[in-house]
Amino acid sequence: MKLKYILYMAAALSLTGCNDSFLERGPQNLNDQSFWVSVNDLKAYANAFYGLIPGGVSVLDDTDSDIQVPNNINSFLWGQYVVPTEGGVWQKSNWQNIRNINYFMTHYQSVQAAEADVNIYVAEMRFFRALEYFNKIQLLGDVPWLEVDLNVDSEELYGPKMKRNQVFQKIIEDLDFAIQWLPEAGSEEANRLNKNIARHVKARFCLNEGTHYKYHNELEYASEAEKWLQMAATESDKLITSGRYEIYNTGHPQEDYFNMYRIDDKSDLKEAVLYVDYKTDIREHNMAAAGREAGCGFSKSFVESFLCSDGLPISLSNKYLGDETMRKETANRDPRLKQLILTNDFPTNVTDDLKDSTFVVNEDEFITQHCFTGYRPIKGFNPIYSQALYMKSSFDGIAYRYAETLLINAEAKAELNTITDADLDRTINQLRDRVGMPHLTVNVGFTDPKWPDWGYSLSPILQEIRRERCIELAGEGFRFNDLKRWKAGKVLNNVLTYVGKRKPDGNLAIVYPNYTNPDLSYQAGKSRTWEDKMYLYPIPTGELQRNPQLLPQNPGW
Repeated sequence: MKLKYILYMAAALSLTGCNDSFLERGPQNLNDQSFWVSVNDLKAYANAFYGLIPGGVSVLDDTDSDIQVPNNINSFLWGQYVVPTEGGVWQKSNWQNIRNINYFMTHYQSVQAAEADVNIYVAEMRFFRALEYFNKIQLLGDVPWLEVDLNVDSEELYGPKMKRNQVFQKIIEDLDFAIQWLPEAGSEEANRLNKNIARHVKARFCLNEGTHYKYHNELEYASEAEKWLQMAATESDKLITSGRYEIYNTGHPQEDYFNMYRIDDKSDLKEAVLYVDYKTDIREHNMAAAGREAGCGFSKSFVESFLCSDGLPISLSNKYLGDETMRKETANRDPRLKQLILTNDFPTNVTDDLKDSTFVVNEDEFITQHCFTGYRPIKGFNPIYSQALYMKSSFDGIAYRYAETLLINAEAKAELNTITDADLDRTINQLRDRVGMPHLTVNVGFTDPKWPDWGYSLSPILQEIRRERCIELAGEGFRFNDLKRWKAGKVLNNVLTYVGKRKPDGNLAIVYPNYTNPDLSYQAGKSRTWEDKMYLYPIPTGELQRNPQLLPQNPGW
């Protein structure tokens, strides 16, 4: 399935401009008397919201977590975020898509056509509303639920927040409508949504909420945790048993993970639940060039998390050669390590005629002005300079990947204590087969002394499923939301989450010298210290003053 970014008609484009007074205005340049006439009008309106779907070319999107370290401090994670008076993640322009989706919802009934023809586009719009509201509850928790077109006199403008679990129930209702009315996978119009895409997103959201309710010990929601985890398992099972998808594997474990991202035309890639079509000189991206000037690097703790080729962690395997050099550190490890970070064996530059390549020779060359940790990301990178110019990549992206579907399924079943070796063979072990790693079994068979300190005990099988998820999806923007739903923010207190590789002098690369002692000991007031209030962003004080029904402020702020 592909997603080609549709050229929007001028009327639809006008819906997406930023304007903080949007709640007091109707969408511009739409004549309600002449526009809401045909099914094609609904389709044209829906086209403008396809940009809400991920572009599928992420590689540096985990810098707000423990696995990627930006060259500059993330103020939110370092406790430097101040409650804004206005704006922040609550600013009115951030609600504009929901306002415009609801404008559609209160006007589409004017179109006189067969129910099925109309509801395809209603389903698309409800899918987009689900995306928007899920982002809201991840950032803010309880939020107002709006489903009508508003004007300056609407009472809903100053209405109360709705409980997070109630908002989530509304999100599921939107996704269930989408699953009911969107076409079956393979029968949809080119470049548009189908039932399986909605199922994948529903499974993702249900895993998030099920684990959130479980680990945050929110008693009023506790009974719902199992419900959503079961639903995550059920919806992902449907994709698995459909037979439409499979993990990209050509039998080259040292290359396949890396090469999958670099496939130019992904129209036949069965790992893509939804792929994004890019075209030279029409729609291009920067993934092939991003590694050259990354502005971040993977963390020491992330690199240490990779298993050795015998399936054991570095703390237990005699195959681990230590971290004295990059060559030793990456030897005999899960092959994804060398397909994610720059090593001595991966060229930094290749001539256009492919006759000459440049490699890192000296250890101190890994640490550069563009990557302070020395663990430079190469996912999607192209060392042939002429093929990796800034914003000139045109190989297709992946908006929703089957690998995530498998990870959702395994984690949900492990959380439900129902997972079997057969479940692992059709999920986690499909990912391990691609890179030639030993299979994971329910009886893990070891206790890793370097398993993360989540702040609570965790079964060995869940520890390993979390490890697999971290590695497989690295750089794609999942990690911080994972830490939040697992209530695992304290992982960020580990100094190894913001330092890098071992340098020739024997010390680890310190990314923020003013915050870390050379021996990696904490400096009072200068270490990264997680506070539980950071699981949510605050509501601006100005909003609370205008609308006291939004009180209380989010916890801790």
